[in-house]
Amino acid sequence: MLRSSRKGFTLIELLVVIAIIAVLVAILLPAVQQAREAARRSQCGNNLKQFGVALHNYHEAFGMFPPAICPSVYDSSTTTAWRGFSVHTMLLPYMDQAGIYGKLDFNRRYDEAPNANNDVRKRIANFLCPSDFTYPGGVNDAGVNYAVSAGPSTFWNVGVADRVGFVQFVKSVRIGDIMDGTSNVVAMGEVTVGNNDTAKYELRRSLIRAQAYPTGFTRSFTPQAVLNAYGQQCLGGTTNIHATLHQQWMNGIGGQTIFNTLNTPNSPNPDCHDCAGCGWYDSQGVWTARSRHTGGVQVLMADGAVKFIGDSVDFTNWQRAGGAFDGAPIGDL
Repeated sequence: MLRSSRKGFTLIELLVVIAIIAVLVAILLPAVQQAREAARRSQCGNNLKQFGVALHNYHEAFGMFPPAICPSVYDSSTTTAWRGFSVHTMLLPYMDQAGIYGKLDFNRRYDEAPNANNDVRKRIANFLCPSDFTYPGGVNDAGVNYAVSAGPSTFWNVGVADRVGFVQFVKSVRIGDIMDGTSNVVAMGEVTVGNNDTAKYELRRSLIRAQAYPTGFTRSFTPQAVLNAYGQQCLGGTTNIHATLHQQWMNGIGGQTIFNTLNTPNSPNPDCHDCAGCGWYDSQGVWTARSRHTGGVQVLMADGAVKFIGDSVDFTNWQRAGGAFDGAPIGDL
């Protein structure tokens, strides 16, 4: 009588197969993750390019770029301009968002109805980088990962001599005003969105409040050593923070739709402002370009080109690339 023999995996063979699969996963998973991040980074760059096209279309229509803050008719004083509209708001018709723009009432503040209605202040895909996270439940959880550059300036209501960036406080800039050449000047850069957690400070999510500037702190082109000292000082105040960084694309204010090029990208120095009595972001401050990409951030130059700027960029070159009118030579970024 013939006996049939059944062949199968032994326990040892099964363990070997599992080990091989584990090794393959360990090898392939980082490559898959890198490919996904490369795709997300590419999408972020494309979003910035769309902003560049919109900025130049706006300039073609009006002969100037939008100011950093566009105060409403109702709220036109420079002392209350913190309730004004952003560059992003003014660009809506040039970014396929004419429907939202048409619902706005510029006789009212950005945070009043109808401007504060949910069907107006909603999330816009082109304003967000897929590499970053977004957090619902804030004052306006739409979020924005691309801010306009105030250059190496603390921005808010500074004197004329310290208004050195691509955008300025309630004042428009023309292409002809940019002495350094549009290809040499940073117009916009990546930023990260806050998480609404005021109980826990996080470098990419929080702004530290009410930190007076130390001796030697200038309102533009602040020296690196002074910025580092200010950063260490600010880190002593992490119990007093805003956790709503860059959540409101409609609000033209530092820490929301405006950043500066004082610190280099992804600097360990925190975002920080100096006003002790400000309940919002209406203060001079330091708001740094940040991203979730490895090694740097993407920026939009004033000529519409998009560049990747490494975290290790030369400090002086970075500040000069933010300055639009200083006339100083700019090295490699």
